[in-house]
Amino acid sequence: MSGLRAFAPTVLVAALGTTFGSALVIAPGVVTQAMAAAGLSDLGPVKAILAVIGWLFLGIALYVGAIVTANTCATLIAGQTRIIALQRLVGATGATLRARITRTGLLVGALGGAIGVVVGTGLSVVFVAVLRGNGFLPDTAYTLVPWELVLPLVAVVLATWGAFAAGSRRVLTMTPLQALSSSVEPAHEDVRSGTARKVWAILLMAAGALLMLLGLGVSVSSPFAVLPAALGGFVSFAGVAVGATIVMPPVLQLIGRIGSRDPVVLLAGRNAMRAPGRASRATIGLVIGVTLLVTFAVALGIMQHVLEQQLSAMDDGTMTPEVLQAQRDFFVQLNAVVSVIVGFSAVIAAVGVVNALALGVLQRRRELGLLRVLGLTGAQVRRMIVTEAVQMVVAAVVTGLVLGTCYGWVGGQTLLGSIGTVVPPVLPLGTVAVVVVGALVLAVVATVAPVRRAMRVPPTEALAVD
Repeated sequence: MSGLRAFAPTVLVAALGTTFGSALVIAPGVVTQAMAAAGLSDLGPVKAILAVIGWLFLGIALYVGAIVTANTCATLIAGQTRIIALQRLVGATGATLRARITRTGLLVGALGGAIGVVVGTGLSVVFVAVLRGNGFLPDTAYTLVPWELVLPLVAVVLATWGAFAAGSRRVLTMTPLQALSSSVEPAHEDVRSGTARKVWAILLMAAGALLMLLGLGVSVSSPFAVLPAALGGFVSFAGVAVGATIVMPPVLQLIGRIGSRDPVVLLAGRNAMRAPGRASRATIGLVIGVTLLVTFAVALGIMQHVLEQQLSAMDDGTMTPEVLQAQRDFFVQLNAVVSVIVGFSAVIAAVGVVNALALGVLQRRRELGLLRVLGLTGAQVRRMIVTEAVQMVVAAVVTGLVLGTCYGWVGGQTLLGSIGTVVPPVLPLGTVAVVVVGALVLAVVATVAPVRRAMRVPPTEALAVD
């Protein structure tokens, strides 16, 4: 567990987060310097607003990356239960093993952060050069290596270290007796019996719901009601993330019933329920990504709907279809820009999903070998694994769509509540189609390489894997 090779996907997550953060730190300075070169003055508030927006989106990316990293670490530890227990058997303490893992987290964060700073700065330099070359940006000097670049680097390193510390908590519960067992995941009942996790999840979700209700109540008098509502969204979703092993198994069980008359599909669904911890860790990252995309899409859809209604109500005959079409085009472009920025967090979540699914397959080589010995063909085993991945992805997408629609409606309603109108959720079908298709492709692609590696091992050799 102390080697960096096992955490290569986590290095990628840290690098992506720092790349994103570096670009967000550089961008406000470039924009204000371009505006100053164009003759505009009093740019302090503009730069401050851009910086706040940048740090908001960076905070979202760090939040996603920390959860993905913690889940990856927990998945790796779950797959090495017997090895860690054997180390405990020969005298290693849980604190010593956990300290080694957290030190690895610092190295992973530092390596990924350094890569991300270099890549983010390089991309920013290329981007500014291209825009200046085609005349979009004024031909002036730009600060492309500000001192603030150290801030996303430090933030990513600390987030990665904290995620490793959170993901390695299970090391302390390993007992030497577990070295004699082949189990790597707790049973569903054991997961649900985690009283502390359940209490924290319920408290966070309840507190978040109360804050969102407060925002909705205050929104009739002030648009600043979106602030407690947004805080409530973060807090309640933190409760969902903490209680992933409580929230996701029932959804997985419901999705697993679809097509369960097919024995292979039935076996795939039961596999997910047999290892709810692994399945929950694999899906929660995608839930975050889908929720973020849908939240912003729904909020922008509500704002566009309300604005069109107000323009139609004020229409005195001078309103033309071109004006309405221009407004729609503006919101389409705005939604595209926001989706690209938020989509970066979804990419980080997708890396975590791919890694979790791949680790899940590789850690089950013994099980797959046993199924082949019992009579399942290679094609049936492949279909079972792909079906299991699709079921988990569908459960994540459904959960993300429900949460995103709720959060997006609350955000849009609190922003526009002062107009005195309750607006129904507006769910853009284009966003839904992109999310669903992208998630299904992700599920299939994530299982191709690990399934191929697992199927290359003969059944008798797979049964000998320890």
